[in-house]
Amino acid sequence: MTQVKTPLRQKLRVAGFLSFHLLLVGVAIGWGAVRYQEWEAQKKLPQLRLNPLKVVPQYDQPEVVSDQDLSDVLNRLRPQFRGKEPRINHVDHALRFWGLEATFDDPKCISGIEMRDILLDHRRFHQVWGAETKPLLVQEQYGLRPRVKKGYATSSHEDHTLATLAEVGTPVDYPVVTSQGETTLAEMIQETLRSFSLNQLEYEWSALVFALYIDQSQDWLTTEGQRVNFDTIADRIMRQQPTKGVCYGNHRLHALVMLLRVDEQTPILTKAGREKIIGYLKNITELLVKNQSEEGFWDKNWDGTKLKPSTGIIFTPRARRVLATGHAMEWWSLAPREVLPPEETLRKAGSWLVTTIKDMPDSEIKSSYTFLTHAGRALALWRGKFPYQVELSSEKD
Repeated sequence: MTQVKTPLRQKLRVAGFLSFHLLLVGVAIGWGAVRYQEWEAQKKLPQLRLNPLKVVPQYDQPEVVSDQDLSDVLNRLRPQFRGKEPRINHVDHALRFWGLEATFDDPKCISGIEMRDILLDHRRFHQVWGAETKPLLVQEQYGLRPRVKKGYATSSHEDHTLATLAEVGTPVDYPVVTSQGETTLAEMIQETLRSFSLNQLEYEWSALVFALYIDQSQDWLTTEGQRVNFDTIADRIMRQQPTKGVCYGNHRLHALVMLLRVDEQTPILTKAGREKIIGYLKNITELLVKNQSEEGFWDKNWDGTKLKPSTGIIFTPRARRVLATGHAMEWWSLAPREVLPPEETLRKAGSWLVTTIKDMPDSEIKSSYTFLTHAGRALALWRGKFPYQVELSSEKD
């Protein structure tokens, strides 16, 4: 009996051992399949909404700028770009400033629609820049995008042109004509989703594109394997020193405000993430209030640090102050009330901007045009309007 049963027990033990390990292998394969599916799902690009969300003015404060002063200021900032070789950074800034709806009686001015055509239709770009100029829109590693920082015929910042198109309401199925054929704006948005990195030099405008176009908030993986959502993007923005970044850090602040305003329309932030941004912007506002000049402006050292000599591109003191003051007034104009400064701070800054822009010679208006678009847009927003909705006092030179 014993000699018969022992081999049976051994066989049963072997069978049990094999079954257990087969079960483990099956679990491992099943877990691996689930993880692979999760990985593939994370690699999928977020779905895009057909039309970008719109962030509208929410205040009307005539103490910041009167109707007449607003009209006079905007009249000085008309987009007189008709003709050959309009600088692309002027065109996309003017489009963001005036909007697609803008038209002008002045024959020197181009409309909002014409500005967008220059940016998205190679045939029109070719007409104004000539056949010898390289195309603005090119195919790169991850898809179609504008050339950046390659001269006057290119965009000035990473995803700036795309963010402009988002802010003025361009739908994702809008036709884009390149030197190689026709596609849609969606291809450009998908390119920036693929190529985005939390460590890229400029990420402010990428954040705007994502906030306005992504249909539902979700995590996604960049091509570098970084997990991204709007909380992590906000954390990246807030990690940098206040005045560091383009336009003395103000574009990062504007991006944070836009995240908050989009979150009011459709949740993209966690509760903790939103509270963190609010707290951060309150601290920034305290710095600005503390360091506002008696005249009402801020300079590049708006955080109160010692003013250091300029390096690289050198702006005049007035240009620096218009840049710093106009940008701060712009992001405040869209910000939730809880992060706003006292009315006196806004009144002084608005008065300084109006007086300064009225006194500028035409040559300085031209050289500082990109900065001035932010100042002009800020003043209009403080009156509860987009610039195209303001009746200009005169359209004569």
